[in-house]
Amino acid sequence: MGRESEYLLHLLGAFLRQEAPETSPEADWGELQRLAHVHNVLGILGYMATAWPICPDQQRKAALRTLCRSTLSAYAERGALAQRLSADLSESGIDHIVMKGYVLRKFYPIPELRTFGDVDLVIRPEDRQRCHERMLALGFQVKNDWEPVFSYRRGPEFYELHTEIMEVDVSDRADYRGYFRSLWEHTTPAEGHCREFTPEYHFLYMLTHIAKHVVDSGAGVRMYLDIAVFLQHYGASLDWESVRQELKVLELEDFTATVLAFVERQWGISCALDLGAVSEETKNAFAEFTMAGGIFGKEVRDSGTNSLAEKSRENGAVSRTATMVKRLFPSAESIRGRYTYLQEKPWLLPAAWVHRLIKTRGGWQQHAREVRDILTADKEEVKALNRFYRDIGL
Repeated sequence: MGRESEYLLHLLGAFLRQEAPETSPEADWGELQRLAHVHNVLGILGYMATAWPICPDQQRKAALRTLCRSTLSAYAERGALAQRLSADLSESGIDHIVMKGYVLRKFYPIPELRTFGDVDLVIRPEDRQRCHERMLALGFQVKNDWEPVFSYRRGPEFYELHTEIMEVDVSDRADYRGYFRSLWEHTTPAEGHCREFTPEYHFLYMLTHIAKHVVDSGAGVRMYLDIAVFLQHYGASLDWESVRQELKVLELEDFTATVLAFVERQWGISCALDLGAVSEETKNAFAEFTMAGGIFGKEVRDSGTNSLAEKSRENGAVSRTATMVKRLFPSAESIRGRYTYLQEKPWLLPAAWVHRLIKTRGGWQQHAREVRDILTADKEEVKALNRFYRDIGL
């Protein structure tokens, strides 16, 4: 891992603890800014460069100060607007759950510096049409209708409304989609008709959500910052034995051990959950993988490599043909969560393939790029990626 990656991790830790950071005279602040950008922590870097005398380039420091201020302003506004929408849904009698970034931001030292691309809300399936009509009445435009995920935009606001929170399985080792269908049983009242997950359930979901991103393409450092602030806030009060038992059900004990080892190593934040030792080699590889990939891992890995790796984990062989067939013509089982009509009418699978081709962001061009990436992916890189997944518990 490079010097700038290490220094950015140090600065993020100093931000979490609200303490003075060390200086790094040899750090390349252009590279630091690039890393902070691809990991969506640019506002935090700007704050640290403004609050402490660590950036020797005064012109860059001024630019980072401006970025920090614009982040504070934008996300203060978006937070207030999200609160207003939640209140409106409550007035309409629509139950909803807030989760992920919008909830976790309140645990950050400066909540407005925890950026988010969208606000995730969960609604009951039976409220789907009523909620849709309310969103339209409020002036929102429909951006995507990906059952069970529906997205809406209005000016700076972007919301994803979910009727389920786990659309795909992380692997075939557990029924992740089925596990998270009982989500409403694991909530507590917040305000009005708004609810939040219990801390234990939210922690399990966060880990599973990260695991899903890691095997799909990658997860950036901001996702692990979320784990860190969550542990800072709840670490002493969680029912860790319950969490341990549920991790067994989810087959995520080893991966969670890797995540916790990363958080403790980089930021000194630990918890009472002991899942066994993680080797230094694995810790180093995980840190390198995380920092190189950016927020969703796509800075250094293309979709073809990830698709080949996923398919080869199923049967042990790196086959371009089998991977292309699976990506272009997925099974009814693998996509029925999104195309729910397949649950009752699996014989409509060919129609779902056409539906998927048309509705995918980017349309057929995206599928064409994916096929190209599969054809040109390095098989040795695929094998190395699968060894890495095995080492980190996935």
